[in-house]
Amino acid sequence: MQQRLRDVTVLVARLVVGATFLAHGYQKFVLSGMDATVASFEGMGLPAIAAWFTATVEVVGGLGLVLGVLLPVVGVLLAAVMVGALVTAHLSNGFFSSDGGFEYVLVLAAASLALGFSGPRYTLPALFRGKAQEAERVAA
Repeated sequence: MQQRLRDVTVLVARLVVGATFLAHGYQKFVLSGMDATVASFEGMGLPAIAAWFTATVEVVGGLGLVLGVLLPVVGVLLAAVMVGALVTAHLSNGFFSSDGGFEYVLVLAAASLALGFSGPRYTLPALFRGKAQEAERVAA
């Protein structure tokens, strides 16, 4: 029972954090638009490719968390993007996110790493593995 509860809470966390990253990537690609996103990154002294990389990692990584696909890779990439945001945009504003600080991106970085290495239960690959194992059992 305790393991199942742990697996469900990890699933909920993956869904929430993944949806958060998807929303941020969507914001960059669609709501703000990539022209504005690139201009914002360039205003911080970052190259245009950093804006594209960040938005792409947020969308693909968010989807990866939601589906539970390539979790270690997704966790590391999302954490790296958040550490980049911490260093380039938030560190000089102190800790609290209400002041533009790094509190929020630090939590997202840590959550991404934790979820990336949280285990394979309730993921898309586990679902397919389960169906394959069930088919093998029925065929035997």
